[in-house]
Amino acid sequence: MSKSKALKEKERDGTALTFAENKAFFISGFAIFCLWVVFSWQGLRTVVEIWYGNEIFNHGFFIVPGAFYLIYLKRKTLLAQPIQTSPLAFIVIIPALLLYIIGVAGDIQLFLHAATFTLLPALIWLLIGTKAAKTILFPLVFMLFSIPIGEQLIPYLQEIAADGSVSLLQLTGVPLYRSGLFIEIPQGRFLVAEACSGVSFFIASFVIGSLYAYLNLVSTKRRIAFVAISLIFPVLANIVRVYGIILIAYWTDMEHAAGADHLIYGWFFFAFVIVCLLGIGELMRETVQSERQAYSAPKKPSISFTIFTVLFALFIVSTAWAMNITSANNAAKLPSKPLLNNLKVENCSTTSWQPIIVNADVEETIYLSDTNCGVKVYAAWFSEQDNELVSDLHRIFDPEQYSLSHTTNMNKNGSTFSVYHVVSSNGEKLSIVRWYNVDDKLFTSSVKTKVHQLKNVLLGNASSGRMYVLAAEGHDAGELESAITVIVNGL
Repeated sequence: MSKSKALKEKERDGTALTFAENKAFFISGFAIFCLWVVFSWQGLRTVVEIWYGNEIFNHGFFIVPGAFYLIYLKRKTLLAQPIQTSPLAFIVIIPALLLYIIGVAGDIQLFLHAATFTLLPALIWLLIGTKAAKTILFPLVFMLFSIPIGEQLIPYLQEIAADGSVSLLQLTGVPLYRSGLFIEIPQGRFLVAEACSGVSFFIASFVIGSLYAYLNLVSTKRRIAFVAISLIFPVLANIVRVYGIILIAYWTDMEHAAGADHLIYGWFFFAFVIVCLLGIGELMRETVQSERQAYSAPKKPSISFTIFTVLFALFIVSTAWAMNITSANNAAKLPSKPLLNNLKVENCSTTSWQPIIVNADVEETIYLSDTNCGVKVYAAWFSEQDNELVSDLHRIFDPEQYSLSHTTNMNKNGSTFSVYHVVSSNGEKLSIVRWYNVDDKLFTSSVKTKVHQLKNVLLGNASSGRMYVLAAEGHDAGELESAITVIVNGL
């Protein structure tokens, strides 16, 4: 009698798959998860380091657990669909595997992380089938928020915050002078630094806005509109925040909103903005009458062992390829000649400028002769063993001391160089140029340099290279062109 009652309860609820009746499905799912963890271990290890070490991406720890909870909330609808393996998922799985291998070869963490968190929802899609995956499409896509991406927006958000706050200050009659990202008022000087870009709040707002739209809005138009608001609102709010901080400092003669005060004010302000964003969501929320739906009993999953055999073979081949690349001994010998070979130098100390370069094997810094100590040259060599020639961690100037004023292009020796014109807090102006040298080839593009290194690794060749950074006083292009010619010809 009790068994019959339990069976009826299960059929009515439609939310249970028993292990005894579906042993092959659960074992296959567990095996796929283990393969994903083993194959993506390097990507998982590095992404956890970023989640933990960078406050912008702390939310990454909660994305995948949150996605599985969203799937749990949809369990009745999900299990009412036919569960069967779908080979269509290979259109995502195979490119993701290749992207991961390229990430390993080029030590490109963005590729590693993107492939890792693209593979997970794709494998779930393969396991449960297309029709079932459509019912949990948002939770599967939501997993992509685990990818730590968005820091590339910092310079643009800084510029937007500076432009907007300056416009508001001018509207309210506050006297100011702007140089790059430095905003100077009679009471003091402010720098719209990276911490003031609002990128962490921008990303958090996007995640929260997307989640709120999925859980509380029904209309597709309203969901899209609210997500758009969650992207625009934090940018506008950050402009108001920067404006408010400078205005408070102007009114109080720098007694408030200076030092750590502006960070504290900022967090309280952003908390208030999140509340306002959710309030907008409540105003957009539709009144929907809940309807009781009848759910059918879960159907027995259909497992294709041929598809799983192909999947396991792909994982084994990809893992072996990735391990071979990782263990390949491409260690390059130290450069046989100085980085700045045959270049005359001067002993000067006219500028405090120094690029921020992470973990170079060899570094050299000189002042070019016949420039009256006006041109400083930095060179570094990277073996690509536990370091990277091309990396977002490298900075051609310290953003705490210098601010980018504008960028121009310069054509010299058949190459187009990007010239970064920066200003310091004390008014010092510099023009900075960077380029790379790999296999005695000059590259002015970091992307082309990385592609060339990647090709070398895949062919089993060394990917070591050199970086050159040149800083000339002032924004005069003539002296800069001459210096580039001297350096390139002297190598």
